Amino acid sequence: MRESVASYVIGYAGYQMLCLTEEEKTEAFYADCPYISGELYKHIGKVTEHNDELDELKWKHSDISNDDLVSFCNTKCVLYLYYLNGVNYIRGEFDDIDKEKDWLRPFIKSMLIWEEDRIREKIGLPSLLPDSIDALKHSTFMNMVINGHRNPFYEWEKSWAELH
Repeated sequence: MRESVASYVIGYAGYQMLCLTEEEKTEAFYADCPYISGELYKHIGKVTEHNDELDELKWKHSDISNDDLVSFCNTKCVLYLYYLNGVNYIRGEFDDIDKEKDWLRPFIKSMLIWEEDRIREKIGLPSLLPDSIDALKHSTFMNMVINGHRNPFYEWEKSWAELH
């Protein structure tokens, strides 16, 4: 189950960073995060060569617009969230939700930060993170989720307290 959660979150983060706008970010639970810009959609044309699915889509439809690519990414996000919500429901049945301080939203936020940094590096934009190793620190959250820590958020925060 945890592998499914991680897989859907990673898929979601990869596409969310490509279609998230500054305005949409203001309404998200990570609105105050300076490491998620909401501006990468403006560079979707550069990103396609680094995303196999978008690259193939552009190859099949050479006249596809950047707006259509962003719309495709939005649709992929909806699908990933649909699957993620289903697995999240099952998490409750397996007593994997901490009602006081659950790990899922912080995990999503870390994967969004990691993905934004990864994309920025690939297309030649500067990192928003204060330290070059911060992206790696965020990526370790995934290992804690997959490895089955009872509360991956607790373990991650304990390991990387300076990020908060």
